[in-house]
Amino acid sequence: MRKGYFVLLFCLIFAAGCKKDSPAPDPEPPVTVDTDDELMRDSIYYYYNLYSLWTQNIPDHSVLRTFTAPYRSNQSVLDALKALTPYYAGYGTSIDRFSYLVDDASTGQSSSNNARAFRMDTNDGYGIYFAWGRLSNTATVAYPIFFFVEGGSPAQVAGLTRGCVLLALNGDEQVTARINSDGSSVNSSDYNSFLTKFNTAIAASSLRLKVRNTAGEERELNLANRTYEINPISADTIYRYPEKNIGYLAFSSFEEVTSNNQNFQNFQRIFQEFEAANVTEFILDMRYNVGGYVSTAEYLANKMINAAGNGQLMFTYEVNAYLSQFKTGTNAEFADVYYRRNNNLALNKVYILVTEQTASAAELLINVLKPYLDVTLIAETTHTFGKPVGFFEQRIMNSVSLWATSFKTANKDGTTDYWNGLTADYPNVTDYIFYDFADPREDMIARALSLAGVSTSSANRAAVSRNGSAPTLSKKKLGMINKPEEKNMLKKRD
Repeated sequence: MRKGYFVLLFCLIFAAGCKKDSPAPDPEPPVTVDTDDELMRDSIYYYYNLYSLWTQNIPDHSVLRTFTAPYRSNQSVLDALKALTPYYAGYGTSIDRFSYLVDDASTGQSSSNNARAFRMDTNDGYGIYFAWGRLSNTATVAYPIFFFVEGGSPAQVAGLTRGCVLLALNGDEQVTARINSDGSSVNSSDYNSFLTKFNTAIAASSLRLKVRNTAGEERELNLANRTYEINPISADTIYRYPEKNIGYLAFSSFEEVTSNNQNFQNFQRIFQEFEAANVTEFILDMRYNVGGYVSTAEYLANKMINAAGNGQLMFTYEVNAYLSQFKTGTNAEFADVYYRRNNNLALNKVYILVTEQTASAAELLINVLKPYLDVTLIAETTHTFGKPVGFFEQRIMNSVSLWATSFKTANKDGTTDYWNGLTADYPNVTDYIFYDFADPREDMIARALSLAGVSTSSANRAAVSRNGSAPTLSKKKLGMINKPEEKNMLKKRD
């Protein structure tokens, strides 16, 4: 009995010892909650991979965080994705240098901090753009010259035009820059000094300018910084010569054209006037046209095409495998586009004035006209910008817009891939910023009129000039100060 008691006690003690030394059960794993920032970066990867023209170069991960985990900002994810697209020797980097993020909160994560890169139809600010120019052939300093004033802007409404000279900024007359000994550029320190003043001034709610206009009159203006509706038509006219009448249109961006907006009404008036004047040759001035809506490029192509091109192929879209489902059927957003002529012109020759800023939708318009009309490119350098690709917006978490390079266009002959720009027929023609748009004395316009074979005597030029006389000046621009922001080639999805 006593022995049995000790055996039982031993067993209990042993069992208790075994229980004490056994490992504790594993703790429940902590519950992880995805942050909004992580979800945003995952979404950028997902949609870029879904829409990118080069999606075959992007790795597919069922767990999105597999790709995005190393990155700590939206932009770093997009940069990593763009870096995976094919190397292009013409850029010295990956071919996708165009895709953008636009952050509603302006957090600085948008590419180049340019939250307006895809803004259309309206703009903010004053609408003024400058280049350096000398006021006499012997001048040792250059002044800021207005080379472009955006239509609808406070500056344009106040009467400022291309060719005006800035004499003072907010009362400060130190706006000049010394001209370097090579005569083709300005002193970098002077340039940077003015640029700092200028950037500070245009960020303010108001701006005071002293200017000299193209008639030699000095004016002082007070402008208010505001949002304005863009009028993309800088000028239009008809040059009337004994030999023929030649239409002219200066057009700065491809804003939306609808059946009831002002753009539609303006284009209707212009092309009706061209028809009434039996215009068969046309100068299209797109030297600062930074792109815009694909639909507006289609609209203008249909306004310009002749009867022989009606019903013919305008352009095709190249998209990735996923978006290819939208090339046919009821939702064929990327179906082939055919001409539907919307004019009574018998147009056969178009002279198009371009610079290296001429981009995107502007290049699309040029490219689709070439198989059907005699198109002559007159360029400030040797080519346009070079962007045969376009975008549509993907909203993410109602705060960020991704504009992934999603489609490429090709004309009826299959011409595409003009990554280095469309090549000029007449290169290195001076963009003479001291004359306003439509002035036939301006070098690029004068070259087009000369090629048209009309009698461009000084008397005839004066008869159609809108700017009176102007001094003979050194014609070379001595460098840009600021320029219009790119609008790209944008497509609205249904």
